[in-house]
Amino acid sequence: MPADFLKALQISDEERTKLAKLSAKTPLALLAMRKASRDAFDEHVGRDRAEAIAKELENLLTDEDRESFSKPPKGVGRLGARLDPLPPRKRSG
Repeated sequence: MPADFLKALQISDEERTKLAKLSAKTPLALLAMRKASRDAFDEHVGRDRAEAIAKELENLLTDEDRESFSKPPKGVGRLGARLDPLPPRKRSG
């Protein structure tokens, strides 16, 4: 089932299906995938439409998402892993 944000995009059903197969839960996640591997992402969604789709995804970002997306990762470990702060742990009980 596609994420709800995909319904807000002005794209074809075929493009929506391709994006849904990437299992991203947010527009930011899809844009991060494209940023990490632009050639593969653009090939997957179609090189002729990739830029337009990315612009639509950017329009769905919150101000906080835009700020986070424009900055480089806070830290990179030895193997290239992103070292942003971990989300808070859920307490059991």
